[in-house]
Parts: sequence; structure tokens; C-alpha cells
Amino acid sequence: MKSKYPNYLQVISTFVLIAAITLGCADQATVSPTLSIPTSVPSTQEPITVNILVDDFKPQPYQGESVYFFNRLEGDRGALNDSILDWGDGQVTATVSSGNEWGGIWMSLNHPIREGLPIDFSAIPPWPTLPAYQSQITGISVQIAGGTPGLTFRLELKDGDDLCWKRELNLDGGEQSISADLPALGNINQLVLVLDHATAGDFVVLKRISLTATISTSDAATDAFVWSYGMLLNNWNPETGLVRDKAKDASGEFDAIQATGSLAAATALAQQLGVISHPDADEIVNKIGEALLLRLPRFHGLWPHWVKTSSTGEFVIVEQTEWSSVDTVIAAIGLLEAQTSLGLDTSGTEQLLKEIDWNDLVTEKGISHGYSYNGNLIPYAWDAFGGESWLVELAYSGSTGQVAPLAYPSPPTANGSGFIDELAWLFVPPPAKQDYWGTDWVSYRTAAVEKQISYYPSNDSTSCFAQLALFGLSAGEVPAPWMVAQNDMYQAYGIGGAFAPANDGSGSGTPVVVPHYSAMAASHRADASVGVWNWLIQNGYFTPLNNVESLTFTNEADCRPENVQWNQLKGSWNLSLQTLGWGRYLSEQQEGKFTLWQSAEVNPFLKSGYGMLTGGAK
Repeated sequence: MKSKYPNYLQVISTFVLIAAITLGCADQATVSPTLSIPTSVPSTQEPITVNILVDDFKPQPYQGESVYFFNRLEGDRGALNDSILDWGDGQVTATVSSGNEWGGIWMSLNHPIREGLPIDFSAIPPWPTLPAYQSQITGISVQIAGGTPGLTFRLELKDGDDLCWKRELNLDGGEQSISADLPALGNINQLVLVLDHATAGDFVVLKRISLTATISTSDAATDAFVWSYGMLLNNWNPETGLVRDKAKDASGEFDAIQATGSLAAATALAQQLGVISHPDADEIVNKIGEALLLRLPRFHGLWPHWVKTSSTGEFVIVEQTEWSSVDTVIAAIGLLEAQTSLGLDTSGTEQLLKEIDWNDLVTEKGISHGYSYNGNLIPYAWDAFGGESWLVELAYSGSTGQVAPLAYPSPPTANGSGFIDELAWLFVPPPAKQDYWGTDWVSYRTAAVEKQISYYPSNDSTSCFAQLALFGLSAGEVPAPWMVAQNDMYQAYGIGGAFAPANDGSGSGTPVVVPHYSAMAASHRADASVGVWNWLIQNGYFTPLNNVESLTFTNEADCRPENVQWNQLKGSWNLSLQTLGWGRYLSEQQEGKFTLWQSAEVNPFLKSGYGMLTGGAK
């Protein structure tokens, strides 16, 4: 495979065996002396250590493809100097190609290498996370399965062309490892693994690469919020104001509008919890507002679901995607509540919602999903019970003073996918009484959470999920995307509902858990939800740089963590859901109030629509 590695086709100098140096990449983190740190932060006197998995080489190429280009951080990876790479299941072999004297592998540590975006090793969660919630990378470890004896194998940490640290080892042909403490480093965007002084056919086999980090908090809920928010914020582009759909996407290629508005809401929540400062929250939300309100294209008042940046710098809808009613509503409500919470101007966001062509969207069953790429009204509508329909109805009622038709207003949801039960209540308070359609949301949500928690104990009591009390069936990518057709990678997992039976993954392999739902359920059953995330953190699946989209056990007779198969996707939408879920729980615990609900109660637009939907059964 031809190398994609930039600016590295030059002769590499010979260094001293097992030498480590630090060049111009010293700690670049700075902290304003004016920032105050909350005294209520859960902390320990001595930092706790966590391992961050960079790569275990287990994910395989998607069906129809020959190479899987991404590591466990969702950075990309490739060959140095035209090396031959053989991606095995749990290892990779790098072989020096004909005519060359060196080779190896490069890995981006943050987004595609072509963007050159670094991770600050001295402050992993990105600006503007305050010091009390920070974590630092302090070590690196590489496991080697074998290689050509006598070769020089070198690790390098770089920021662009700048070499920041290196360590060398002579290969002995068998299993070896390199474990090294790191000096205080700042921005690092790539790891380079080099075979030097080699000839064609020389090789090295790698099994595992990880980083060691220290964290200052010791509470799973706090870690879950701070790290989820940090990964979501890291998917944001402060220049454009938009959030990429996935960490492995380059900014401007596939940006997600509902996640962008949700980041605004999460930012107001992070400010309430003292994770970031008020001025910094204002800056982020204002930039998001500028992007959404002033630069996004609209069609009949709707934003696209996904956009890209054109060659002239304009935002345009991604080809063959839709102008989405629900994504417009989620993004606008998230932005509106963030603006209200922070005391910013809300008039532009309210006006946008009112200018949606609601009359064209309303059908006899519900509010249409929106318009196709070609501008045709989508025949499917938000017509069934659940959080998506409730939010779209809220925006409609706030804009028009009316309630749109809803063909199937009664529980359960269509397929029992967990996020649909809780989505609306991340933004607005659940009705204390029956809503417009006669639903008692208090009792419904309580029962829905218990059904999710008891699903595996009731249906598969010997499963690893039942034994370990792991739960959550909600929409997400499958744990092993290479085992299904690409059109089937995204699954609406659920416990079963009005129109579909349960989908727990068993039909396509093994049972599945999607963790973001347990975060959304934390306000109901903190014991169960914290238990899930404690397990994920303790076993290294969720860290300041690793996320878990979904997981399964490859051997249901052996529930050891090493038998977990997991999808490391850092998708911005599900990151938004788990960030808002944990933030709601923490705000209720620490403050007794949830700033997004407060915003919904005082903002005139939202208050009006909410009153229509909670004023009693029709």
C-alpha cells in the first residue's frame, strides 16, 4: 500500500540505542489566572492512572474494502516509505519494501492526519476545560510479537514535522515490549513506528499500543460527562462553528447539524457544572449560533441533516441527504436553550423556528421528516409516540400556537429503542401530569428504564450482560462493522415496541449493549447506570480518548473483559446523548437544578409550545 504519510520521505538519522529526547514540543498548556476552580469537584490527593488504547489491530476492513484505516482513537494510519502492511486480527506486520532501507507505520492520534490536529498531552480534554477536570498523558507502551533480529525499532511522537520524543530498541526476533515514562509534552498529532537500518523483507509484528494517563477526578459520572463532552468538543471546528459527524471524518466533509446544536446545549451545561468558564461558553455558543443562523442553507426553513464545506467556503447540503425537520428542531432547541442559559440573544433562533414552512410539513398523520435532496416532501412523518415526535410538536406549537396531528400518540415507541424514551427530556422537563395526548410520562419513563435494565436478566439470564449488569438497547453502529454489509452497520437496537419486535443483536451474531442509553437513564437509576460506566472505565473501554459505541462478548461462556468486541466510534450524535444524560444527572446532584430545563421554563417561545403540549389531554 502506498504511503499516505506526509513530509516523511527523507533519510532518518541514526540515534543512540534506547535514547529518549525532548525537543520543541514541551508542555504548551496555559491557564488563565483569572479562572476559578469549583471547590466541589470530586478529586483525589494522588492522580488515578488510566490506560488509553491507541491500537490493538482487531477491527477488520469493512465488507467490500481491503484495508481498515483507523486506530482505536479514530485517527487514521498507514505505511511509511511504501512499506507492506498486513493487517491481521490482533496484530499488524510491517515489512520493508524492495529498494528501501527503512519503513514502518504512522498513526494519527486525532482525526485524519491530513488535518494535522493534535492532542495536548498535558491537557487531554480540549480548551476550555478547566484544570480541575484535566488529564495528562504520562507514558507509552508498545507490545511487539516478533521481527527481524538485530533491526532498530524506533517510536517517535511528533507534532507535524517536529520530533518531540523518541525511544529505540533492538529487535531480538521474539516478543518484546517498550514501556516508557514521557516527559511533559504539549501538542502531539502523530505516532511513528520506524524500522531503521533495514533491507527489503525485514519486518516487525505489532500487537498493542497504549498510552498511560493520569486523571484528577475519581467519580465515574463526572468522568463520563467530562470525557464525553471533551470528545464531542474535539469534534467541533472553532473556525467553522460546526461539529463533524464522526471523529474519523475530516471537518467540512460530513458535518452534523443536530450534534452542532446539541454541543451548544452541552456547553451551557458544562458551564453550569463548572467544567468551563462562562466567557468561554459564550464564545463557543456564539460561534455555533453564527454558523447555524447566518451561514447554513435552508429549504422551506429547514436545515440539512448533514453539510459539507464547498471549494468556495460555503456550507452546502451533502449529496443525497435530506433537509430534516427533526434535526433542525434538535439543533435549534439546543442552541436556543444554551443562549437562554447564558443570557445571550435568542431572537434569531426563535425567528428561524417560526420561519419554518410548517403548513407544508404538516400531514394528516404528523409532521413530515422534511425534504429529499431534490426538494421533494418526504412521505414519512413524525407520527408515533416518542421523544423525536414530542420535540417536533414542541417546535410546531411554539411557532403556530397549535398542535399538529399525531397518528400514534400512545406508548410504546416504535421499536423500544432507548434514546427515543429519553430524548425530549434532555432538553425540556417531562410533564408532571398527562400531556396533550394523555401520556403519563413519569410512570412511563420509570417503567421503560426498568424494562431496559431487566431485559437481559429476563430474556437471557446466563448472558454476560445479565451477569455483569450491563444494559442499554438503543440505536447505534454494530460492535463489529466488518461482519455485516455496510448498509447494515447502523442498527435500531431496541427492546421491542409498537411496530417492531426486539432487536438485541442476536439475529446477526451476539447480543449487544449500546452504552449511551445508560447515560440517558442515569437520572432514574443512578446505581445501574454508574455501574455500567464504572465497568467501562475500569476495563479501559472508556477513557479521555476512547469511546464505546457498542459492545458484545465473543464468548458468552467467558465474561472476561478480553472477550469483549467493541466499536470505538466517536460519533457526535451519540456523544451528545451521553454528555447531556450525564450532565443532567450531575446538575441534579450538585445543583438541584438542570439549566436546560430552566431555560425551557423561562424562554417565551419554548414556554408557549410546552404549555400547549402539557395543558391537559385533548
